[in-house]
Amino acid sequence: MLHPEMPSAVHEAICALFRDHPAFAAELLADLLGAVVPSYSEARVADSSYPQNSAPALTADAVVELVACDANVLSVVVEVQLARDPQKRTVWPVYVTTQARLSNCPAALLVVALDADVAAWAAESIHVGPGTVVTPWVVGPSAVPETLDRAVAKEHVELAVLAAITHGNGRGGEATIESALAAMRGLEDDRSRCYASAIYSALNAAMRRAMEEIMQRSAAMKQAEDEFVQRLIAIGEAQGEARGVAQGVAQGVAQGVAQGVAQGVAQGVAQGEARALMQVLAARGLALSEDQRARILACADAAVLEYWVARAANAATVDEVFG
Repeated sequence: MLHPEMPSAVHEAICALFRDHPAFAAELLADLLGAVVPSYSEARVADSSYPQNSAPALTADAVVELVACDANVLSVVVEVQLARDPQKRTVWPVYVTTQARLSNCPAALLVVALDADVAAWAAESIHVGPGTVVTPWVVGPSAVPETLDRAVAKEHVELAVLAAITHGNGRGGEATIESALAAMRGLEDDRSRCYASAIYSALNAAMRRAMEEIMQRSAAMKQAEDEFVQRLIAIGEAQGEARGVAQGVAQGVAQGVAQGVAQGVAQGVAQGEARALMQVLAARGLALSEDQRARILACADAAVLEYWVARAANAATVDEVFG
C-alpha cells in the first residue's frame, strides 16, 4: 500500500533523476532494456511542454535529448507512472510524434513504473490507427537490479536511488537502501535531500525504521571521521609551529597536516587525508567547487592525496593544488 505522501514525493524524485543526470535515460534504455541507442557526446534536458491550440496543455514528466556533432540524434520522452491512467495512452503518441518534430530526430517513450502490473499495462503497444503503433520502453521492477555493489552504486547514483525506491521493501531492502545512501554522499544538499525523501516515502514502517538506523550509523561514523581529522590538524599545527613561525601559520598547518595524514594513511585511513586536505584549503580561504570536492573524495591514492596536501600550503588557487 502506498503511503499518502508517496506519489508526489516519489514521482518528483524519479523525474529529478533524469533532470539531474540526463544521460540516465540513455543508460536505462541501453543497459536495462537492451535498446539500440545511437552514439552521443552530450545528453541534455529539453522543454517537456507541448504547445496546443486548445486546453488542456500537454506536459511530459521529462524530455532528454541525446546530441552528437551539435545535432540531436535521439529524444527520449520520460514518463513516471505510479498507477494506471488510461488517458496517458491517448497522449503518449502525441508526446512522441511532437517531440520528434520539435527535435528533428527520432523519439522514444521511456516509462518508469514501480509496480509490476502498472509496468505490464504501460508496455502494451498503443494502436493509434491502422498500421500505426507506438510501443513504450518500460522500466519496471523486474528490470531494476535489486542490489548494487557499493562501487557500482557510487558510479551510478541515480540507478542506486531507483533501486532503493523500487526494492527497498524487499528481502534485501536494507542493503539496497544502505548502498544508495552511501552513493549519495558528496551530492549537493538539495539533491541528496530530494533523493533520501523519495526513498523514505516509498518504504513501509519497518524499512523506514531500518533507514533511520542506517542514517544514524552513518552520522556517527562521519562524526568520528571529523574528530579524527581534527586530531590530525592539531598535530599538524604543533609540528608546523615547531618548524618556525616565520614560515607562516597557514604553511605550517599544511605541512603538519601532511605529516599527520601520512600517519593516518599508515593506518589505512585514506578518507581522513581527503578531509584534512579540504580543511587546509578552507583555512587558506580557497573554496572548492562541487567537481573539485568530488575529485578529492573519490581519490583513494594516498601518495596523490599527500602530494595535494603539500601543494595546498602555497597554492594560490585550488587548480594549482591539482597541478
